[in-house]
Amino acid sequence: MDIIGLDDGIFKRDVGGDIYLSSRGTQGLVVSVVFTSLATAFVGIRIYTRLKFLRTLEANDWMVIIALVNSFVFMGLDIVEATSGMGMHLKDIPPHILVRQLKAFWLTIPFYNAAVLCAKASILMQYFRVFPTKRMRLICWIMITILALYGTWAVISAFLNCIPVAKFWDPTIEGFCLNKPALWFSNAAMHITTDIAILIIPIPALASIDVPRRQKIALMLMFALGGFVCITSIVRLVSLKKISDSLDPTYDNVGAASWSAIECNTGIICACLPTLKPLISKIIPGLISTLSGNRYGTGQSTTRRGTWNDQSTIGAPVEDPEYGSGDPERVLSFGPSGGLKYGEAVGAKDDKLQVIDPSVINELSELRHQQTPSIESIPLK
Repeated sequence: MDIIGLDDGIFKRDVGGDIYLSSRGTQGLVVSVVFTSLATAFVGIRIYTRLKFLRTLEANDWMVIIALVNSFVFMGLDIVEATSGMGMHLKDIPPHILVRQLKAFWLTIPFYNAAVLCAKASILMQYFRVFPTKRMRLICWIMITILALYGTWAVISAFLNCIPVAKFWDPTIEGFCLNKPALWFSNAAMHITTDIAILIIPIPALASIDVPRRQKIALMLMFALGGFVCITSIVRLVSLKKISDSLDPTYDNVGAASWSAIECNTGIICACLPTLKPLISKIIPGLISTLSGNRYGTGQSTTRRGTWNDQSTIGAPVEDPEYGSGDPERVLSFGPSGGLKYGEAVGAKDDKLQVIDPSVINELSELRHQQTPSIESIPLK
């Protein structure tokens, strides 16, 4: 027998290569491949945008790449599950094929958790960059710490659900196993809770930005797309409840496997969306202008013309190169084309983000110039 996968021979190919692929298993397989492909496309566009406009990759980019790698491993294990009788009735699956499916199922859990957690960490790192106030940085650090702690537990407990681990797919082995439904539901509840927290975190900062209402709504909608991940987490929790109560888990596992693939890949896609604005404004500048609206902001502070808001400040002395100068007065500003820019706020206090469109300054300057009498306009006696 040829050993594939892990070095200790967890997966072994039987002579003749038995494949048990049902219509329900094919459905779960297609969902996993399609959503992983979509996530790959978005990550590819994100990397292209970063290298095209910033000429560098930063920590949040590498984090989303790690999430995608874990998603690929998850998809590969989904393929093993699908070709090992997932979606078939338990009584119709030969014992050696069932063991192969259970081994793949055991490995999908930690890689699913790792993909979801890395995507969330990438989003929080973007918040750290886009809203660089002391309050937002503290909130982001707290959330990242929570993700790191419970994420470590989620991954390790998934690998070591049973001691010895072989008891997961062979209940006859002596040993100890954690309560699987309790572990799944507690991890799912933490995923949903952190999804909601990540969705809420930027709302006060976005509400405080003094920009046209249509532009503010467009920004909130962009960040609110993360709410779809929260919806998929809830639907996945329902599917987990179904499989935990099932007397035929191999048949009922298709829903949980499909929604797990959807959740981890939509998380990656949502992490990529805010970073694509430079490319979108380059390709379809009219769309960005439409979303930005035609009215000007009315803030009391002014901004200096800058570059894209997620441009790195590598090289700032005595500062973390990923997160810039650490100046709490530095705020998110918006140029006339709708592009996200960094500005230097004058007199910004209490994390109140106020900006004024630089085009207003230019317009006032031109108006003043027009009102200045020229030599030709002075009446001569």
